[in-house]
Amino acid sequence: MEIDNKLKNNFINLMISEDQAIAIYEAELFLNISPKDIFLKILLDEKSHEKELINFIDEMNWNLSSYQILLLKVNRLFGWGIGILMSIIPKRLCFIFHQTGELKAVKDYSKLKSSIDQYNNFESFSSTKIKNILDKIIESEKLHSDTFKDLLAK
Repeated sequence: MEIDNKLKNNFINLMISEDQAIAIYEAELFLNISPKDIFLKILLDEKSHEKELINFIDEMNWNLSSYQILLLKVNRLFGWGIGILMSIIPKRLCFIFHQTGELKAVKDYSKLKSSIDQYNNFESFSSTKIKNILDKIIESEKLHSDTFKDLLAK
């Protein structure tokens, strides 16, 4: 069961991180930060990533602890705070922070994906299915990072 809890916590922590990223992009869009089209596209992708994680968490019949629920709410507020701060700093610095955050997401998802095989003994767990989902999310996060890298090059 310890491995099950470790896997559960990894997925929930990634979901919480996605929720924070969503709040950051929502705040920036709310404050009309440009490039709006890029932020909106990335926001929609982040919401899709979170939905995939939530679907998997639901499929595994995992429940969030009271602490995780609190952490989710606090990180959502923290994300809005970060988004507001990102809206007042120079765009170049904002893009650097976004690129760094997207690269961290790539690293976190890649780390989870590489550890998936140790969980193969769970009947309800399809490692192939989740690895495919994680591959799509990783590619999306890499594209986000590349987008900010391109914006920095301009």
